[in-house]
Amino acid sequence: MEERVEDYIMNFKNHWAIGIEWPVTGSKGDKYTVEMRPFGFTCTCPARVKCKHIKSVEYRFTDEFFEKAMLGQA
Repeated sequence: MEERVEDYIMNFKNHWAIGIEWPVTGSKGDKYTVEMRPFGFTCTCPARVKCKHIKSVEYRFTDEFFEKAMLGQA
């Protein structure tokens, strides 16, 4: 079964990446910031649900992304 970002559950408590901010460019060129916090990810975009910007950063923590990165495909 292929891993989906929606199914990926992270343990944020004491995670090494808490406080790190990732700059993300939206589909219309707008700039947003995704940050990992102790309770999950936040994004500066106006969305009120888990946005695609958070999902794109979250994906970077999956095994699928890591495997592709190791193969030079990410």
